[in-house]
Amino acid sequence: MRITLATSDLFTELAPWLGGLVVVAVIGGVIMLAARNYLTNKSYDTTSAGFTLADLRALKASGEIDQAEFDRLKLAMFKSTEITGLGAGLSSVTQTSSTTKPTTKLTTRKAPPPTA
Repeated sequence: MRITLATSDLFTELAPWLGGLVVVAVIGGVIMLAARNYLTNKSYDTTSAGFTLADLRALKASGEIDQAEFDRLKLAMFKSTEITGLGAGLSSVTQTSSTTKPTTKLTTRKAPPPTA
């Protein structure tokens, strides 16, 4: 017993399945694009950081900050990278060059005396 379908009947049978396959492929593509954008989004972009170690060294070399302030700022910079996870796994810190120069002079603030 052989069942034959006319071409129009065959298309009528396959059209919903083909349409569903196209919809699944488009949804899969959208999900893949969203996942790729999410995974490649670098919200911790280090090029937009405020100061780099090279900037601090330049400030110290120009005399705008002294050695004590340089050490304090460097320690604060390293602690902030440990907190955010940017410095995790680094065994040593390397100097990076920066094309931006700070526009404001750093000033030291003294903590107010404790109140009794």
